[in-house]
Amino acid sequence: MVGSYPKDLILKDGAEALLRPLKEEDLDPLKRFYSGLTLSDRWFMTEDTSDPGVVRRWMEDIRDGRAFSIVALVDERIVAHATLSLGASGGLKHLGSLRIMVDPKFRRIRLGTWMLLDLIRRAMDLGLERLRSDFVVGIEDSAIEAAYKLDFTKEFVLKDYVRDQQGNYHDYQIMVKHLHKGWSDF
Repeated sequence: MVGSYPKDLILKDGAEALLRPLKEEDLDPLKRFYSGLTLSDRWFMTEDTSDPGVVRRWMEDIRDGRAFSIVALVDERIVAHATLSLGASGGLKHLGSLRIMVDPKFRRIRLGTWMLLDLIRRAMDLGLERLRSDFVVGIEDSAIEAAYKLDFTKEFVLKDYVRDQQGNYHDYQIMVKHLHKGWSDF
């Protein structure tokens, strides 16, 4: 399985963070993390994280083995959250999807990249064959760039698919990474 936790990280700016799996007792701190984000940061999420039921359901998904989540902490405060959701069953069982949210103060210092690498490793250990991650073009360009650097490929772009708060349309990009059996396959 994935290496032991917690994992100490040194970020691009020299800051230190701790990476570990999400725990049941993280429910309230995780709610605080999402409620502390601006509406514009949460706008393009597929679920309304201001609804406490959404975060509770995420915890149920982890308990039931449908997802694996990690959090990054700085000074014992959650500053990022990432989830690997597993394919339901049958024809989708070999697939996983990723969602990562990083506090704006901790973006562009490779925290999200460390979390992405950790979840890729977890997916490989679980025997998944492909990972999917979706992005809003023009809004999440730095995340798209990081995904490209880790061999995600652009599979499809839905033109003018999502709207921002001002009513402007943005393309929605679906990216996929084909996983290897081990790191030596790269």
